[in-house]
Amino acid sequence: MLYLHFGMKKTVIISLLLLFAGVLSAQTTKVKGRVTDKETGEGIPFAAVLFEGTLNGVSTDMEGYYSYETRNPGSDILVAQIIGYETQSFRIVKGSFSQVNFSLMPVKRELTASFVKADNRYIKWMLSKIDEHRDRNDPEKRPEYSCKLYTKLELDMVNPRNPINKALIPSKFDFIYEYMDTSVVSGLPYLPAMISESTVHRFHRKSPALDKEIIEASRISGFSRDNALQQFTGSLHLRNNFYDSHINIFDVNIPSPLMKGGLLYYNYYIIDSLQVDGRKTYKIRFHPKKMVSSATFDGELLLDSEDFALRSIRAKLQKDGTINWLRDLVIEAENRRLPDSTWFYERSKFYADFSVTLRDSSKMMAFLGNREMYYFEPEFNVTDWSKLDDNVDQVHVVKDAAAKDDSYWEKARPYNLTPKEQGIYNMVDSVQNVPLYKNMYNFFNMLATGYWDTKYIGLGPYHSVFTFNGYEGVRLQAGLRTTKEFSRKMRFTVFGAYGFRDKAAKYGGKAEFMFGTEPWRKLTLTAKKDVVQLGSGTSAIDYESNIFKSILRTGDTHKMSPITEFSVRYDHEFTSGINASASLESMRIYDTWAVPFDTPDGGHLRSISSNQAHLQMRFSWKETWTRGVFAKQSMHTKFPVLTFDVVGALKGITRDDYSFLRTEFSLKYKMNLAPAGFSFIRMNAGHIMGKVPYPLLKLHEGNNSFFYDKNAFACMDYYEFASDTWASLIWEHNFNGFFLGKIPLLRKLQWREAVVLRTAWGTLSKANDGTRSLGAGSDATLLFPEGMTSLKTPYIETGVGITNILRLLRVDIAWRLTHVKRSPFAVTFGLDVRF
Repeated sequence: MLYLHFGMKKTVIISLLLLFAGVLSAQTTKVKGRVTDKETGEGIPFAAVLFEGTLNGVSTDMEGYYSYETRNPGSDILVAQIIGYETQSFRIVKGSFSQVNFSLMPVKRELTASFVKADNRYIKWMLSKIDEHRDRNDPEKRPEYSCKLYTKLELDMVNPRNPINKALIPSKFDFIYEYMDTSVVSGLPYLPAMISESTVHRFHRKSPALDKEIIEASRISGFSRDNALQQFTGSLHLRNNFYDSHINIFDVNIPSPLMKGGLLYYNYYIIDSLQVDGRKTYKIRFHPKKMVSSATFDGELLLDSEDFALRSIRAKLQKDGTINWLRDLVIEAENRRLPDSTWFYERSKFYADFSVTLRDSSKMMAFLGNREMYYFEPEFNVTDWSKLDDNVDQVHVVKDAAAKDDSYWEKARPYNLTPKEQGIYNMVDSVQNVPLYKNMYNFFNMLATGYWDTKYIGLGPYHSVFTFNGYEGVRLQAGLRTTKEFSRKMRFTVFGAYGFRDKAAKYGGKAEFMFGTEPWRKLTLTAKKDVVQLGSGTSAIDYESNIFKSILRTGDTHKMSPITEFSVRYDHEFTSGINASASLESMRIYDTWAVPFDTPDGGHLRSISSNQAHLQMRFSWKETWTRGVFAKQSMHTKFPVLTFDVVGALKGITRDDYSFLRTEFSLKYKMNLAPAGFSFIRMNAGHIMGKVPYPLLKLHEGNNSFFYDKNAFACMDYYEFASDTWASLIWEHNFNGFFLGKIPLLRKLQWREAVVLRTAWGTLSKANDGTRSLGAGSDATLLFPEGMTSLKTPYIETGVGITNILRLLRVDIAWRLTHVKRSPFAVTFGLDVRF
């Protein structure tokens, strides 16, 4: 499946869920503009832009630009001031967006050529003091705490009134434009399309480590009460703690201005000393250094001068295009000092502008995501942890979370909504009936699932309708499955296909029965007659036909095998980090002219079969999941994921079957190595006890196509190597533009570099060595296909790649270092959709 093999399913799910972030801001006062020198027209950095008589405001960046929004401006007079210039003020309208550009007159001519210099020597001392006080000031370093949260999220459509987008919205929905607003960051008009609110009880414990959230109430406009999106309305997803060394945004690590080594990435400027709540507070501006190729922030922070604690920060993603699909990103955070002289969270805000094009002037449809969180009632002596240990996920949604009425929400909100804000819920429900919105939702859903859903039936998967290969020739396939509207407890999937070269019909079906989603309990029955590629990279047997693989295939494409399969599988989740499955499987594999089943004595088998029991255990730590109605998807974990498989088969159940015991261990790990990118590590090792025909051995994963497969050996052919004892390692490191980003011309292309090393080793017992040259001297059940051998000499290949081409594609070249053939090189292409 394209959407699964390339990681697109996860990417699309993440993108969709992140689009649902926001805060109702119809009555927020927003100001945006630039402060310039009246004589030169140049931007003035570090000018203070404040509401008169208050500390509510922000300083300008290095080019003189600013943006700010607040619900409590305190004044309708906006002032710009800086030493050496005359102060200028404008009256604005509260509760609306205002574009205000200041042009300041220098007080004296000699002051116009002011020189701005970073205060890095003094900042070095400050950063060391921040690090010295980190354990006391960082709430996550506390032994334990619990608190209440109120979160509000919103998805907005940008440019809904441009001619193309407006043509897709029927005139009867024109009333929705009354709710349009303007982004304070980009200055672009937007229309709320989805909103949600939630109240959360958060728990944290340092030892033994525990981080959990109970979502006590949640409502999402236009969605059913038990919608899976509820689990993403808390704070654990997209949490931003600037005391961490790096801020993880959409799986991209951005260095925090508070990290001990902040001077590697930022220049710092102490621009003011204020009295906040009676305490001396430094206002510090930070700006990325030149030649830093990784993503960085630009912004300002307030630092308590006595505790060296972060009081507030506003960090904006530097506009250099190092993160895909993001035109703008702004994170704000505020902390408060408690009576015991420690600090805790008070409020945080997250703003993201998602767009296909990164130009501010673009009129294409884009999306804004905003999220705001308020923290209440912190407690630091949690007495009862027992009830939390029973919850499977880090985020647990209580049963009646979506059943709260309006009176509950009126009390839960930290501020009152105006009548216009309250009307947005009804308006958003109307937006979701607009054909444009429905079609976009269906399109993204198809990318994530492979199916175009009607009310009760989904048609697909789209990538399998038309395919071709050397064995079947042209293959046409049709399939359908029931939707959650048909039933949320059971789902049925069927398909039928026909190959015009082998002139054979294929068909199959699957029935899924859900007994619980948290914890996960699922029974799956499968039956099919199909053609598969043994030893493909994505899995031991790749059942999915795929038009993209068809297009990019090269070399032998006729070494496929007809199979019939019946299986019963039960999935059981003990905790979010311990998952198990048990299955009974019966499979028959048929020979072909390209994959013959020849015996050493000159005989021939038409087919072989395996009747087996399969037990799998999967272990992870602090892993987050998305839980749909019939499928759950791993979202993220910082730690390795371990999988153990045991497969046992007994002879005598069907004709030409075999007894064996197969044990296997796998490890997958994504290791962040900021600022030098990240590594993917995949290890696999196993052993087969017993005498089996070669289709049941470990067929090392080959790749006979130009299609990039992260789990396969790029230069290895199908049926080239087999083992009954083996170990393999695939290590890929993505530098994420660490080197190319420092080359001016290549930096504009935003290409990213990658290197890869793949190696495998294996042996064959005498009973399973069917090397064809042995002939009648072989003790194996079947002779190997021509050219297949063991891996006594380790197989090693390496490669380099360029990713993020047009923000979508990657090109890799790999070459063999051992087992070198006439053509030791392989070029592959693939999709690489990442932020």
